[in-house]
Amino acid sequence: MEQIKVLLIDTDEANREFLSRMLHKKNYEVIHASTGREGVEKAGQDFPTLIILDPSLPDLSVKELLDALSQNKRTAHIPCVALSGHSDPEEMQACFQAGCAEYYVKSGMVMVNLVDSIPKIVLESQRTSAKSEDGLVVVFLSAKGGTGTSSLCANIGMSIARNIQSAKVILLDLVLPMGSIAQIVGHEDEQFNLITVSNRSKDDITPDYFSEKCELIPQWLFSFLPGSPDPATAGKLDIGKIPAIIGALRKKCDYVLVDVGRSLSKISLPVIEEADLVALVLSTDLSTVTLTKKLWEFLSEQGVTPDKVFAILNRAVGLEGLTKMEAEKILGIEIKLMVPYMMGNFTLANNQHVPILTKFPVDTASMVLKQAALEMSRQAIASKSTA
Repeated sequence: MEQIKVLLIDTDEANREFLSRMLHKKNYEVIHASTGREGVEKAGQDFPTLIILDPSLPDLSVKELLDALSQNKRTAHIPCVALSGHSDPEEMQACFQAGCAEYYVKSGMVMVNLVDSIPKIVLESQRTSAKSEDGLVVVFLSAKGGTGTSSLCANIGMSIARNIQSAKVILLDLVLPMGSIAQIVGHEDEQFNLITVSNRSKDDITPDYFSEKCELIPQWLFSFLPGSPDPATAGKLDIGKIPAIIGALRKKCDYVLVDVGRSLSKISLPVIEEADLVALVLSTDLSTVTLTKKLWEFLSEQGVTPDKVFAILNRAVGLEGLTKMEAEKILGIEIKLMVPYMMGNFTLANNQHVPILTKFPVDTASMVLKQAALEMSRQAIASKSTA
């Protein structure tokens, strides 16, 4: 992930140094400016990821500073956060009207919260500036069963909906011959699913149709298009409607998460190739890693580039097996996320149809899922913007 670069614009050197130390602990690069004009100049030279400014600068008002930034297309969309020395409702209103993403009042605890919120602020800004008519498609794929692909798809989908402001998320279960996510989230309606939708006229498959039919699952915070309820029904799938279905879902939601399990076929391959991000899920045993290497080599031959792949190492079966470094050496690509071993907790949450973030909010895995939501979103946005 590209390093976050923060520009601090504040006349008070002590304040800058205090905040700078906190930012360095997060491995952020920090640039200093003591005046508004100096800040605009440094923003134009160094192109920071985020700007934190004191709204009481002696030379420029917040509006003048943000107007100056808007004159350069490379600085126009940099998110700016106001960090004020005093609580002033009129000043806060002026900051938001000028275009600031957030307004904070200086204190030790507030600065801690600000630093912790930086990845989320940056991501929301990137999502807004890159926002187009179509949402992002993230495919979850594994080379072997038993890696927890469907569980991760559901739980990361919930984490995206929970941690990314105003994000509309929908899950599509494309695991054949029988879907697996309905059992995880506790969805029981077998009359509306991928098969019944695929047998409708293309004219019926619209964003409005899905808005009407795909209800939000309250506990999971996302909408859901279930897969085939049984193998016999799967045979009735109209493959030719898959592009129309995903196209309509893209227009309805910000994120379309597609679970294909270990399926690599004429049905799933076009979806994988067109996805903005491929979550490649593997476990720590040698056979799975070796099969994943073969899968990745095949995807690479089909034109899937490394920037579109987000490899996840899920310690689903215990602490034994290969380390992250050993798995990366075999794969030849970076593993972006490691899900810690949860003993029976993942199974318990699945059996109770409850998200990990709800059932075990303070577990390390819950923090990892939040990290996954932010990092996968950031990489999908970057992949789409360069496509």
